[in-house]
Amino acid sequence: MKCGVNYPAIMAAVVLTSFAGVREGGFPRLQGRYFGQEPPGIPPELFAPDLFNAEHGYHSPVVFAPDFTEAVWSPMKQEDCLEISTIVDGHWSIPREINFGLECGVGDATFWPDGSRVYFTSFHPPYPNAPEKERIWYAERDGNSWSAPRLIDDAVLAHPTHWTFSFADNKNLYFTSEMPGVRGEQDIYMARFDGEKYLEPVDVGPAINSDGMDLAPFVARDESYLIFTRVGTETSKADLYISFKDSLGHWTEAGSMEDNINSEANDLCASVSPDGKYLFFISQKNGLMNRIYWMDASIIDSVRQHLKM
Repeated sequence: MKCGVNYPAIMAAVVLTSFAGVREGGFPRLQGRYFGQEPPGIPPELFAPDLFNAEHGYHSPVVFAPDFTEAVWSPMKQEDCLEISTIVDGHWSIPREINFGLECGVGDATFWPDGSRVYFTSFHPPYPNAPEKERIWYAERDGNSWSAPRLIDDAVLAHPTHWTFSFADNKNLYFTSEMPGVRGEQDIYMARFDGEKYLEPVDVGPAINSDGMDLAPFVARDESYLIFTRVGTETSKADLYISFKDSLGHWTEAGSMEDNINSEANDLCASVSPDGKYLFFISQKNGLMNRIYWMDASIIDSVRQHLKM
């Protein structure tokens, strides 16, 4: 893919045709926080399967803005881009494609806790002859659109990164580091926000980072738990793990999520909705390719009790 430095305020949105309703000649009029879907229970269910049915699946699950007026997600496509839908007159808009003017594409977005920014990854070189590597960028709200993309602070940029990342309510950032010397090629680091900038990232510690690959973290808004993806040293399969903060503020030894989440297939890239009600993740279970699943987030407390045993 050709790359260059070209930063318009925002790329023109392109209407997608990957949704079933659009292919059939009209996008359905969907209301409610979750595209009009019936809430799931504890067993994971496909999220909006009649809508989120892209042929090659998704690189990260759907993520909602804190006020639930927007949703973004990353399909598996040849050209990396985000898909975004917005509440307009009480209904979800036809999804559109956006890459913020970065010719190397963008992916795996998440919102800042107050919703004023959207952060994402891109291989776009920030200046001529810069190496093409995955970096974290962001755009700020500018009325009804977004500003030109900007790079995250240098302290974070120093770390090669990959895939999804997450913010706590205090804006502390949890991300995957591929710095030379990490225990398992990929480890989870945290960069503290001091009110103006991100400070030097720190290893979250051996309770979470293993000799395998530990990546794609999601942190609770109050930093009370951390869900992440682990690929063990003796398997290439990805599973979801979780660690909780103890009474002293230390991370407890991470444990596998229960069997009704992890399967014989890859299960990865978790996130929890801003209202704390639902857990989303990507899975290849049931012979499907990288589909989005969701379930009641009360499973987190269930796992917490199980790991105490």
